[in-house]
Amino acid sequence: MPETDALMKSKPQVTASLAFATLVACFGSIQYGYHMAELNAPGQVLSCSKYEAPWPEMPYDETWLGRHAFKQCIELSEQQLGLATSIFSIGGLAGSLYAGRLADRYGRKRYSFVNCVTGILGSLIIFSANTYGQLILGRFVVGMCCGSSIVVTPLYINEMSPKELRGSLGSMNQVCINLGILLTQLLSLELADSYRWRWLLLVGALLALVNLLLLFRIEESPLWLASQGNLEGAESVLRELRGGDSRRSREEVEEWLTARGASRNGISYAASMDGAPLNARAASQQSSLRSSEEMSTAAKISLARYFTDPRYRQSRWAVTAILVSQQFCGINSIIFYGVKVVSGQLPQYAIVVNFAISIVNVIVTFGASFLVDHWGRKPLLITSAAAMSVATAFVSGGIVANNAGVLVTFTVIYVAVFAIGLGPIPFLVISELSPPEAGGIAQSYGTTCNWVATFAVGYGFPLLNAWLQGYVFLIFSAYAAGFAAYVWLKIPETKGKQEEELRWRQ
Repeated sequence: MPETDALMKSKPQVTASLAFATLVACFGSIQYGYHMAELNAPGQVLSCSKYEAPWPEMPYDETWLGRHAFKQCIELSEQQLGLATSIFSIGGLAGSLYAGRLADRYGRKRYSFVNCVTGILGSLIIFSANTYGQLILGRFVVGMCCGSSIVVTPLYINEMSPKELRGSLGSMNQVCINLGILLTQLLSLELADSYRWRWLLLVGALLALVNLLLLFRIEESPLWLASQGNLEGAESVLRELRGGDSRRSREEVEEWLTARGASRNGISYAASMDGAPLNARAASQQSSLRSSEEMSTAAKISLARYFTDPRYRQSRWAVTAILVSQQFCGINSIIFYGVKVVSGQLPQYAIVVNFAISIVNVIVTFGASFLVDHWGRKPLLITSAAAMSVATAFVSGGIVANNAGVLVTFTVIYVAVFAIGLGPIPFLVISELSPPEAGGIAQSYGTTCNWVATFAVGYGFPLLNAWLQGYVFLIFSAYAAGFAAYVWLKIPETKGKQEEELRWRQ
């Protein structure tokens, strides 16, 4: 008995299998970050507004790309380049709308295979684009891939992870988004010129291909298997993810069924499978199958019910506010257009500065992943938003005063404080704020809100920047301050709590 009690009370560990499965799931996030930032550095050479030849002695027509009829650049206006950048968000919106439902129907792993093929196709279209229309199409298709990935990845990680580690492992989603951004900036140091920018865009296809191959090495989500009535399969996957801990695996399956209101008819799954006679075990499995069918039915709530059922009202408003605010605090003004923003003060070093900012982003996001489960979601959101409000005010001042030191310093701070809260937490808390049966549809809805806000910032920032110059960042500053106050007043802490335990403020 003491050994059993110690086992039950032991803290879950990140096993090799769990770490590998999380990494593979997060490859979709790497693709998301890569595609989101891929036009930042090469945008000016791609659109024919700047010419930079790495080998002046060699005409472009003599390069491999030139000999195969790939144009040196695609002539685009500032507005057209803005649309080519932000149409990614419309594709992401389309992908996020159907991702949750299809992942619930066909499974997280099976759906991810199809998604990788979509990513390969979209990247190849962008790589080979010789017209504005082809570039728009390719960006839309990769947006669909990334919109789906950013729905499925948090679901997959949440469903594989022990609840004590969901914050830390869930934060790996944002870490990998930032790794994708960093990879784009790193390759841009070498490839963002008038001859080689297409190779920078082809890397997206290679990332999707690697993701596709790695998916063969991991198992389906155990929670999805349980929802389909395959409790033995779910327990088997969990046992591997938990390092062979059979008791913990059984208890997690039982906890899932209980959370989803599944009736056990008085039979405990964990107890019945622990040395029970064959007839009791068979009865338990039959009961488990019935309850899993109930669980699967409950999980398939409609979008109309999600908007009309009072049970989902508070969580839906919270999801809306958090996912929209992640973008309206202005982060993608830097991710999409950081090179252009910095080039006004440091034209020769803009790409290098953005690469340095991306390094800071990855390091801080990784470090913050250990704080999410220690400090909680709410304090980090408030701290992050409040600090972003201050930082953007100084970014505005640096631009207006033509002070490169202030601009670069507070841009780095701005990105860093985003990474400790508003970066990793929004997608993590969607499922924590929502009732279990609404997890999939809430993830799709929240991601849809995020994509709409991303498009608004991506398309609107160049227009506002041309009109207001550096003062545009004061809009982000005011919004971030208001969001910090909203979280403090309205959003409950979700760390270590079931949805029914949350304390909502009216």
